[in-house]
Amino acid sequence: MLPITLLLVAGMFASGAMAAAAPLELNQIRTQQQQIRSEVIAGTGRYKDMPANTKTELLSKQDQLLKMIGDKQDPDELSPDQRMQAFNTLEWIEATINRTEDERMVCTHEKRTGSNRTTTVCKTERQIKEDRDRARRQMEGSMPVAI
Repeated sequence: MLPITLLLVAGMFASGAMAAAAPLELNQIRTQQQQIRSEVIAGTGRYKDMPANTKTELLSKQDQLLKMIGDKQDPDELSPDQRMQAFNTLEWIEATINRTEDERMVCTHEKRTGSNRTTTVCKTERQIKEDRDRARRQMEGSMPVAI
């Protein structure tokens, strides 16, 4: 079985800053998610010790993902927001399965100060937490603000 991110990053963002060489294979994602789903439900392999609430959340995330991609064959049939949501959901699924939540990539659209243009920004959960902690310390005055 190919890693989820390999299928995903191969072409989730077909244009813009996250352009990739190979097209996204929605059929491969569907097949892979069905395989994961059957193993989670059966409680076999790496899923046998997974907590029940994590299994439930994983199956729910898969339901949302599969409903979003539906019977689409081409990633261009998804809006940019749907592609980003699919990316984030697949990253969550992979991080949960591999128990590497802090290494999960999360992408957002952000507007830079003084600009109306949005850019796609991707960071790991760990980077997001570090940024949040740094901002909190700066607000509390315990850390100097870098200029």
